[in-house]
Amino acid sequence: MFNWKRHVFLGEIVMIAWLSGLLGGVVMSYVTWKGFLITGIHGKVAMVMLPLILFGLFSGLYLNYRKGKRKLLPIIHGINNLVILILALYQIKSGWWVYNTYVLGN
Repeated sequence: MFNWKRHVFLGEIVMIAWLSGLLGGVVMSYVTWKGFLITGIHGKVAMVMLPLILFGLFSGLYLNYRKGKRKLLPIIHGINNLVILILALYQIKSGWWVYNTYVLGN
């Protein structure tokens, strides 16, 4: 059986972690390099992720607190979050490039 409470709990943690990472990255790049989106595609993908994360978080909270029979919103919520997951995995790769290039200087 689907563990709804665990899904909501872990979903909230992940979305807040992603938002924190995004905000931390923006602040660190500005403080360190005095620039915004200086990290190229890594920063741009983060900006694409921002509205998707917010939609995933708030649609998930809506689905949790206003229970009912729905068809479309859960599908959109799931597809949205799958897209975020794919983008987050890409961010690991591009983040390694940012670290290697800007921090280590390679």
